[in-house]
Amino acid sequence: MKMRFSSLFSSLILSFSFAIFSQNSTASPYSYTLESLPLYADEALSKPIGELEAGVPVKLVQTTQNTDQLELEMWRKTKGFGRIWYNQFAKHITDAVFDKTFTQNAANFEVLENKEDPLTGLVWQKVKTKVWVKKSELSQNLTAFWANAESTFKTECSVCHKQRDPKMHDANEWVAVFNGMVGFTDMDKQQQKQVLRYLQLHTADASK
Repeated sequence: MKMRFSSLFSSLILSFSFAIFSQNSTASPYSYTLESLPLYADEALSKPIGELEAGVPVKLVQTTQNTDQLELEMWRKTKGFGRIWYNQFAKHITDAVFDKTFTQNAANFEVLENKEDPLTGLVWQKVKTKVWVKKSELSQNLTAFWANAESTFKTECSVCHKQRDPKMHDANEWVAVFNGMVGFTDMDKQQQKQVLRYLQLHTADASK
């Protein structure tokens, strides 16, 4: 009886350990920003280089008492200075905006891929860089972030007309549609960015 109990206990321990291992091994390497963050090129935060939007996936590289170093992997257009870095290929979902002096120096980032947009003929680059930010709260998911954005959208954007479904427009169309109606709302700048991001990332042609 003792041997059977011992064997059963061992099996339970092994199953529990395997479950924990499986959960950890499949955990996403990304965290998400919950607010807009100024970006810096150095740990001392003395060299500003741009701004990171809220709701953006990032990888935490290292952390100090007052700062975090993040790795960003995004898309940008090769046309112009390439200052705006986007969430997805050929989708105008803004993740970060850099100073042109930063993006003009190719040593500041790594180009992972070049890809032509068949609709516009423009070449996009998948790029990666490391930046520093003031220590801030990062989240493992955007559940609460999206819930807040959806609530604001439903409250602010159904006064003048019937509530629109996010899937009524694609990610790029939402930019013009949203900009055309946001002036009739009471949303502040951060709420506007959050709601637009919610709409763009909940369309049929974009992935959250």
